[in-house]
Amino acid sequence: MTPWWALPRPVQTVLGRLQPLLGRAADLWPLTALGMALALVASVALLSFGFKKLDLVLLVVGYGGVGLLVIAILIVTSSALGLWLWLRRASFRWLTSTFETGAPLPTGFSLPSLWWLPLAQVNWTWVSPDGDVADGVSGGGRSREQVTFRQRGIFPSVVRRIVVQDAFGLSRVAFHHRQPGPIEVLPHLGGIRRLPVLTSFTGGDDYPHPMGLEAGDRVELRRYVQGDSARFIHWKVFGRTRKLMVRTPERALSRARRTVAYLVTGEHDEAAAAAARAAIEEEALGVDWRFAADGSPEATSDRSEALHKVMTSSRFAGQHGGGMKRFLAEVDPGGPASLVIFAPPVMGAWLDEMRSVTSRRYGRVRIVIAVDAVHDPDGRSQWRRWFLAPVIASGVQRADLERVGRALAQLRCEVVIIDRVSGRVLGDGRHLDSARRRAA
Repeated sequence: MTPWWALPRPVQTVLGRLQPLLGRAADLWPLTALGMALALVASVALLSFGFKKLDLVLLVVGYGGVGLLVIAILIVTSSALGLWLWLRRASFRWLTSTFETGAPLPTGFSLPSLWWLPLAQVNWTWVSPDGDVADGVSGGGRSREQVTFRQRGIFPSVVRRIVVQDAFGLSRVAFHHRQPGPIEVLPHLGGIRRLPVLTSFTGGDDYPHPMGLEAGDRVELRRYVQGDSARFIHWKVFGRTRKLMVRTPERALSRARRTVAYLVTGEHDEAAAAAARAAIEEEALGVDWRFAADGSPEATSDRSEALHKVMTSSRFAGQHGGGMKRFLAEVDPGGPASLVIFAPPVMGAWLDEMRSVTSRRYGRVRIVIAVDAVHDPDGRSQWRRWFLAPVIASGVQRADLERVGRALAQLRCEVVIIDRVSGRVLGDGRHLDSARRRAA
């Protein structure tokens, strides 16, 4: 039942359409809350006391407040108008087209610092994509932008909200500026500079094993049959036993010649994307590999295209892991391959997809889970929980990570958990003793 205080749907639709316009109007209104309060106080001082009762003190105070407000409005509005007109003609070049998350990086954008104009201040924030603008590096009368990207992706343009205000906070004018791209943002590697070789075993000649293929050295013997080559006859055995025996290849295993990898998106998936990036760039997937990700399940073996899939996967809003079946249906006809899944450290629908995949796939599947921090609330005192709760909001709880590890262990998957900050392997999800040292 709809609450009585809820607005009708047509009204909600109209308000939703008007919200951007109201926001723009609020940005162009030159008075802040403090400025309107000063205007009210100055008006009361002038009209009620200064003019009517001829109170000279309040008359001076009222005129002083109005004068300060008028000066602030004139300086702010003229500066904002000048910057807006200048930005319409100015053009900026990106210092690079590829950035990384997690660290402040210069972009090439800059604005006049307005140091020569008294009371005027200028600053800006990013509207889209998400990014934290650090304090501008001033030099030559300009403030140069440094931004920390929060999320990977490929963005066609950048929208900034530029704010001009006075030093007292009485007047403020804001407007938006769009800079065309595109720009590419990769997940930062952190300590994941090198990954263990993410391959498994298949037919080959490195490790003797009865389940392998006959592709090893010819060290096995069997009776000669018609059609065998005479060059494989073991003549010394024939001389001792008078029986014709031929050498045959032993059954052996070697590193997989093919590796297929898939990136599953979800909450806290930036570290998993960084692990996938490291595997692609450091050739940890071997020589013959295929890669895909949520949002683009088509297989590729091109390094640039694979990194493109890693970046664009951040925009995926469908069922996480839903493209695995399509990806495996494309790559499995190519022959046996090792399957590597890069997954987020949270429970989700992707575990149901994994259950379906492992039930039909021969051999074990390797799951790589990367985290930025593992937090153990039970290991901290009460006051640390209160004060550090806002700081550790981006981490993953130890209990949640162990829950994911246990769920994957039931599927007979080989789990590898990596700490992106230090690059250490933390365990398999069920044993995270080393993670306590990383707990915040």
